[in-house]
Amino acid sequence: MRKIIPIVFAAFTFVLCLEAASSQSLVMNPDKRIKAYISNDSMNRIAVANDRITQVFGDSEAYEVQTEESTGQVFLKPTVENANKSLAITLITEGGATQDMTLEPSTRDAATIILKSSGVSSSQSQGIGNLAGQAGTVIPTTYGMGQGIGQHHGHSPQSFQEHVIQAMKLLRDGQAPTLGVENFTRTGPKGVELGLIAAYMIGSLKGFKIEIKNTSGAPLEILEKDFYRTGDVAIFFDKRFVGTGESATFYVVGY
Repeated sequence: MRKIIPIVFAAFTFVLCLEAASSQSLVMNPDKRIKAYISNDSMNRIAVANDRITQVFGDSEAYEVQTEESTGQVFLKPTVENANKSLAITLITEGGATQDMTLEPSTRDAATIILKSSGVSSSQSQGIGNLAGQAGTVIPTTYGMGQGIGQHHGHSPQSFQEHVIQAMKLLRDGQAPTLGVENFTRTGPKGVELGLIAAYMIGSLKGFKIEIKNTSGAPLEILEKDFYRTGDVAIFFDKRFVGTGESATFYVVGY
């Protein structure tokens, strides 16, 4: 019996080490690219504590990604073609945080990566996070530019991301040339009226500032999938919940 105890203890310790290796808790730092280790053939879960991931930027041909809208988690797996090559992604959260990450795939169990906020840095305030506050959101990767981002008009993923962030900032600040629109035909889900406030030309992109009015008899939760249209590359709402008869402002950047 005395010989068995150390063996059992060692086995138990080994299992604990494996579990710890599969679960990673990382402190977010918007000024640096943080590294995490993932499985190369399983869906890996990425979540942000007390926040929701709304956007993933990267080379969509190198990984598969699924979003879970209610909790804001994402599940990501490298493609077979990518194998064990490093993945560079950027996450944007509903609360306005932006985090660059390097994911290192290998033959291992599916990983769980929990990102924890460490506060807002000065560089983050210059990005899209400063636009969002606690209510804004950006279009999820399953609907918009997170998929095939590198294919947009010859831009690299990183340069296109920066281009869109700058375009959204100019749109929010109203600092772009106005664009005449003769016929505004965009519509929303049932119980919602959309009205164009202003349109802008922002380089190769167009920006629209739109009023969302809740005409239904119940409070409205704004869901990105209900407002996305083909050609949109980023959308932003100043509220997530709109009461009956109330309005919110909807910003969209696209082609």
